[in-house]
Amino acid sequence: MALNKSRSTRSVLLRCASAMIATGFLTTAYAQSSDEAIKFDLPAQSLEQALKSFSVSADKQLMFATDLAEGKTVAGLSGEMEPMQALDVLLDGTGLVYETTSSNVILVKGADTDQGGASDSKNLTPQPVLMAQNQTSRSQTTRTETSSRIDEDNEHSERDTVMDEIVVTGSNIRGIAPESSPLRVFDRDDILNSGAATAQDFLRLSPVNFGGGSNEGQPAGLPNDANARFNGFIQGALGSSVNLRGLGSGATLVLLNGNRLAPSSGIGNFVDISMIPASAIERVEVLTDGASSIYGGDAVAGVVNFVLRDDFDGAEASIRYGTVTEGDRDEYRVSLSGGKNWDTGNAVVVYEYFDQDNLSAADRSFSEEAPLPTDLLPAQERHSILGSISQEITTKIETNAGFFFSERESVVETVSASDTSFRSTPISKALGVSLGGSWKVSDTWFLDLSGVYSDVDSDTSVSTPTSGLVFQREVDSDIWTVDAKASGSLFKLPGGDVKVALGGHYREESLLNLDVLDDVIDRQADRSVSAVFAEAFIPIVGPDNAVPGIERLAINVSGRYEDYSDFGSTSDPKVGILWSPVDSVNLRGTYSTSFKPPPLGQAGANDFRVIAFPTAFVNSVLGLTPGDPSIADVVLLSASGVAKELEPETSEAVTLGFDFSKQWGRHHLTLKTTWFDIEFEGRLDRTPVPDNRTPLDAHNIAFNSPELFPAGTITFFPSQAEIDGLLDSADIVQSVQGAVPSDAEIISLVAVIRNLGRTLTSGIDFEVAYSVDTNEGSTFGLGLDAIYVLEFSQQAASTTPLVERTNTLYNPIDLKLRGRGSFTRNDFTANIFVNHTDDYRVDSLPDAARIDSWTTVDLNLSYNTENRPKQSLFQNTALRFSVLNLFDEDPPLTPDNSDFIIRGYDPTNASPIGRFVAFELTKEF
Repeated sequence: MALNKSRSTRSVLLRCASAMIATGFLTTAYAQSSDEAIKFDLPAQSLEQALKSFSVSADKQLMFATDLAEGKTVAGLSGEMEPMQALDVLLDGTGLVYETTSSNVILVKGADTDQGGASDSKNLTPQPVLMAQNQTSRSQTTRTETSSRIDEDNEHSERDTVMDEIVVTGSNIRGIAPESSPLRVFDRDDILNSGAATAQDFLRLSPVNFGGGSNEGQPAGLPNDANARFNGFIQGALGSSVNLRGLGSGATLVLLNGNRLAPSSGIGNFVDISMIPASAIERVEVLTDGASSIYGGDAVAGVVNFVLRDDFDGAEASIRYGTVTEGDRDEYRVSLSGGKNWDTGNAVVVYEYFDQDNLSAADRSFSEEAPLPTDLLPAQERHSILGSISQEITTKIETNAGFFFSERESVVETVSASDTSFRSTPISKALGVSLGGSWKVSDTWFLDLSGVYSDVDSDTSVSTPTSGLVFQREVDSDIWTVDAKASGSLFKLPGGDVKVALGGHYREESLLNLDVLDDVIDRQADRSVSAVFAEAFIPIVGPDNAVPGIERLAINVSGRYEDYSDFGSTSDPKVGILWSPVDSVNLRGTYSTSFKPPPLGQAGANDFRVIAFPTAFVNSVLGLTPGDPSIADVVLLSASGVAKELEPETSEAVTLGFDFSKQWGRHHLTLKTTWFDIEFEGRLDRTPVPDNRTPLDAHNIAFNSPELFPAGTITFFPSQAEIDGLLDSADIVQSVQGAVPSDAEIISLVAVIRNLGRTLTSGIDFEVAYSVDTNEGSTFGLGLDAIYVLEFSQQAASTTPLVERTNTLYNPIDLKLRGRGSFTRNDFTANIFVNHTDDYRVDSLPDAARIDSWTTVDLNLSYNTENRPKQSLFQNTALRFSVLNLFDEDPPLTPDNSDFIIRGYDPTNASPIGRFVAFELTKEF
């Protein structure tokens, strides 16, 4: 199997590389773009705003120092003309001129900086600037040109601020985007146009994010994810996670403004993104590549960074109401935002209230036979408030501070496999405080310091109609971090400046999981982590030494050394290469490793439990067929919980990508594709049972097919020493139906969470976006986001076969896509989306039942009066109407799984909501 996989990987690799190289040379002819006449209609306004509006209208990247435009106004611009002609009119009389750099970015500067003519942009030195960038593409790979490719010869401004060169997710170097890695940026309009009301709803729409793992729609977890139950109605708080590549909720690092957050759930293995108010999000940066060399061990599958609004001047009020068209599930969202900008800083405060009803199984045909009361989705009510402030102390020093608080109460009713009704009411509170500062040490060097404290508390009460309160759990998770980092230019090569970042990191984490009624600590642990890191951006070929076929060639190298107080130390590197054969084409690749210690709730678990069952009783209750008459009525010792000896999880990841971006006249086309291959070893989970069968059936399978399980997982007719050793190691020993543990004839470790085998996944991400502006002032757009999974296989141990899980129940599907079309004219915008999930099977057996494909359509209409005269009552008012699942397509029917309270559909690959209609009104003051 390993040999076949190796050959297959090399074959795909060679094909991808060949296609990239061929495409790179074939597109050389498109290196030059032309400008056609465009209709402009810009009102009288400040020069800064006019330049931003010009950038959007002309679909051009434009850069300028903010102080150059300060205090200047323009009389307006109306008529049809070429972009450069229009810019001449705007700058007339301002004392400013422009030039186009070698990377086709327009640089606006003072006329007195020209020394007898147009300056040569190749001989300029980096200066802080403001980038005005078009937003024609729904999502784009950020190309931060501020220091890697754009130079100026402007004199230093008296108001040069230290924050003009930003840090982009995936890099520690200011002004450098990780162009060798697959990075996608979704802005505020992307979120609004999707019709999603919450952060988790928006990310669920992305094909690269798998719906499995810890999410509110899985109240008892999943049969193939032992960690998901710790987010369920008994152990957790019904939060929502990010699960890139389907590698588990704990394999994706979630950041808020680039800072770590305290994790949620009973074991502290993921960040609950449902606590982040969508009203406060400015953009979402998604890095689908290993990033442990930058951020640490838990960035295995990638990083999702929620960047909050921090530069808002004025006030904004928004109200949203949504409801399903069948059944009862209403949704309300109200937000208030206020911000103030001044010459040396800004401040923003955002409040959001969110309320959502439950969705009952009785309201859906595919689940109407479920015992009631059963909720497919819980009811939730949340209050969130956040604030941020930044202030220049001097022209070289800036400080910033942030505050975040969110409280959510959920209610879910469900019926267990034993027909017992439960009502769970988890309450979660999240708190975050940050303080930071930046010092511009020299023209090219910056020093950044930051400190963050984050805490998540959850209190879950579970009751039954007959006996009242039966369970109460409290979980407290907190983290505080300190970071110091220096970044800047080291020296100059013919291809450009070599830029580096050096820094250190320290953090402390703790988790307490308490059974309140019994006053028993189930899980308790703390950890300290020290780290040092370095990163270098090395431009080998750039504008000064470009040759035909090599417009750019750059290497990005990073490494991180971490020392964990409980799991030793690790060094993780990452190497990225970017090659641009022509200006419009990027060919890229990365290699990285990761080292992920167990979450604190597993490292400090006291839940190793052994239960003695008569196999006849188990077979009768669950309707199982004995594997052999000799084991039909014997004592089974079934162990569960977390093993006593754990090891870190490790991974290796490789990506290869191709980016093409071209603008000609009114047309703009972006094409991006990424091939990825990840090997995730030592994953913490239970031993997978073939075809998602219950762990209590594993001994029946193993009797006839022992090769399907790791050696030692199931022991038949154990010795007395083996029995005593297992019982002595257990935290809890129980007996069912009078079974005597010491008389056991079978030992099963299938349900024990331990380091097992590996997960292999590979596939291709694909994104295309096209837009065109018409002479009538309208814009049309088309796009497609897709993922095709080539492999998602698991191996329980080196002695067991590699099992392909793709296209089976509760696992990733090979093909998922989201197509989109858009139309904008004046104040009106329409977006339509088509979502498709391919068909698959219940399991991998030849006669397994098929599960249908699922296609839904979403519609979003908006009317924004931003450009109306200021005296108008409706100026700066936006109306939005959205319909998710326009044609009310039910999710494909799947078998029930009463053990995990899954009723009639696959919650990892579909949604039970049905048609959902929402209205939103936003007013800026």
